[in-house]
Amino acid sequence: MYICINCGAECKELFRRYCPSVLKILKCEKCELLADKYIEYDPVIVFVDLILIEKPAYRHLLYNSTFKSYWKIGVILWLAESFRAWSSCDINETDLTTSEVDLVRNNALQDHCNFYNLLLHTAFAFVAFICTVVAVTELKWFIIGKKPYKYSIKDLSRALIVGGCGQLLGFLGIVWRHIASGPYYLLIQGYTVLCLLTTYSVVCKSGRGGSLIGLIAGFLLYGYICTSMSRLHLNIPNITNMT
Repeated sequence: MYICINCGAECKELFRRYCPSVLKILKCEKCELLADKYIEYDPVIVFVDLILIEKPAYRHLLYNSTFKSYWKIGVILWLAESFRAWSSCDINETDLTTSEVDLVRNNALQDHCNFYNLLLHTAFAFVAFICTVVAVTELKWFIIGKKPYKYSIKDLSRALIVGGCGQLLGFLGIVWRHIASGPYYLLIQGYTVLCLLTTYSVVCKSGRGGSLIGLIAGFLLYGYICTSMSRLHLNIPNITNMT
């Protein structure tokens, strides 16, 4: 079953094909608008609307499209965020000779900012976020006693992965080093939160306020884990104490 990208109502079919080159998009019986206009659109236009955080575009992607490679997006997000965290590990080399810098860098990378440790840390943060949001949402449905007809844990997990794609903008901060990392990262986080609120509302049929309630526990836990990750930034040990 499909859904109308405008109102979210269930639709048995989105279009009828009369010949290989002619198809007619059907209207939704509830809102009487085209059930899914994106069927005739180029994927680039759909992608642009996803960037603009348009609910119809997210409904099309999550329910009416043939896209299934959500795990690939998850892997890309995992690697991208791990690389961003790793690239933010800096060593102050001002007062050290070349040989001392090399020694400090080797020890520090092994002990404090190992890329593989960051991979595990980031994976734990992502999994903890998704599991927390799913658990809070299931608790909400248990208390309310009524779930949306299209809701499933699988769809919610996919929506959280798609909504987290705003984190990929962190690559621009790596390329453009002149940008202030603090304000720039906060801007990325704000955009990602808006994307997550939209995807959550699409799956759970809730407004922005209800979506924030469902996501806030995941945000807090993810923020705590990322804060602890920031403590992995490299610190220069005392050279005289190194052996």
